[in-house]
Amino acid sequence: MKSTLKSAAVVAATLISLAACKKNNDKPAFVRAEDILAKNSIPAQTFTGDATTGFTIVGEKGIKIVFPPKALRGADGNPVSGNVTITLKEILSKKDVMFSGVMTESNGQILESGGELLVKAQKDGKELGIMPDSAIKVEVPKVMNDKDMGLFVLGERKRDNGGSQQPYQNPNTWLPAPYAPFGNGPNTYSFNLPGFTWVNCDRFYQDPNPKTTITVSPLFADNNQVNDLQVMLVFRNIQTVITLPFNTGINKFESYQQSLPIGLQADLVIIGKDSDGYLQFGTQLITISANQHIDASIHRATQAEVDAFLATID
Repeated sequence: MKSTLKSAAVVAATLISLAACKKNNDKPAFVRAEDILAKNSIPAQTFTGDATTGFTIVGEKGIKIVFPPKALRGADGNPVSGNVTITLKEILSKKDVMFSGVMTESNGQILESGGELLVKAQKDGKELGIMPDSAIKVEVPKVMNDKDMGLFVLGERKRDNGGSQQPYQNPNTWLPAPYAPFGNGPNTYSFNLPGFTWVNCDRFYQDPNPKTTITVSPLFADNNQVNDLQVMLVFRNIQTVITLPFNTGINKFESYQQSLPIGLQADLVIIGKDSDGYLQFGTQLITISANQHIDASIHRATQAEVDAFLATID
């Protein structure tokens, strides 16, 4: 009898131990914010070419750039020679836009994108420019959109009295570029690179429906302080991703005034980092309605949860 009781006690203890292990193993593995950003950040592809003879680069997603001979200039205004380094970032999906930090909006108006890119040129670690009247040809594959587009740049470039190009102004919004021509071919958009800055094949989104303003308030599921909060709208039927700035006057995230067409569907995404460095994340499908307010739930998320949502974004 004593042996039987002892065996039963051992079995019970073993079952409790296994249950505890299973419980610990089933605990969600929350993902750190820095890991999500590292996994989904837009890589800067690096190329080397001979500036004297000219060269062509093709990005991993298909963007093609043709540098003619002696098209690159140094700080002294003269063409550079020999090997130069080119870096390229390709933005050819709404998921790419989400992690690029460069959304599809222009001074409060929403844009449809056909693809974005950022090109930089260096020699011996120093930034290069483009020689006047040198045409660096760009072709962007129509994988994101096939509608007629135009060329946009991030901010506006001005010239000083000596004719030299100055850095782009208003760097946080897209502006139509005063450059021509812009080609809408059967498979690619084509244009001359206006400068070593963010460039976008874009157009203003036209919708006959009335426009409205919406607001968003986060609802925190965890008792952690959340920093770096961002609210985005990833639209379902157009190639558009925008952010909602935080309005300190009303203590809410708010769209630009009268900018959103009533009736459009979008995934509302709220994302941030808590005090322990974990990702805070939440999504919900919304249909834009007049003067809409949304309470957006946000919680610690797992890698699988984030990946599952991103798999739905093309």
